[in-house]
Amino acid sequence: MDNAFLSPRYLKIANEIMEWSQSYLMAPHEQMQRPGKNQAVCPYVEGAISNDSYYLAFHPEVNGQRDEPIQRIMFEYIDLFKETPPFEPSEQLRKALMVIFPDIPPERTYVLDIAHTKIKSKFLQAGLMVGQFHQNCDERSVHNRGFHVSLSPYPLIAMRHMAIHDIIFLKDNEEWFKIYNNRYGDLFREPNKLSDYTRPLVGPYLDAKGKYLKK
Repeated sequence: MDNAFLSPRYLKIANEIMEWSQSYLMAPHEQMQRPGKNQAVCPYVEGAISNDSYYLAFHPEVNGQRDEPIQRIMFEYIDLFKETPPFEPSEQLRKALMVIFPDIPPERTYVLDIAHTKIKSKFLQAGLMVGQFHQNCDERSVHNRGFHVSLSPYPLIAMRHMAIHDIIFLKDNEEWFKIYNNRYGDLFREPNKLSDYTRPLVGPYLDAKGKYLKK
């Protein structure tokens, strides 16, 4: 991979990304409107940062003129991410990677949306979630469609391990739901055994199951 050395410029960008991660991604946001008490934009960031497994990678060689280089770079990170600590299953959700493309100009950031659409299924098959963030991103909060949730100071793609709560992101796509179901479907066979925190997922899961797994 063509990672850059951490020059003063990239150190400054890294510090800005960390400040954004802590002041925005980690922080409760009134626009999230998520059921329950946890209103952080991304509930997984705090654990990864506190576990010292919130990783940043830079790719300044990408100028955003084509999406293929972004796809190639991201696919190379699948195995590398899994081969990076922590390795214990109980710790997997305390690890995240931000792949930053600092030299994609604002007028080309939409290339990340294109790349994300093309890579997502392969990441899901590997048990990973992936999402794009940039200055013009139109992604909306699941619970508040008026809130542009994925705005960031620099163009980047984030990745982490899949979690049971990801049904809310995967329930409206047949291929994605079936991948999710293969991983988590057995947990919904006895919903009364689910924790209070995960029990609200039963409804979205059953709705998707009825839609995509008709017998």
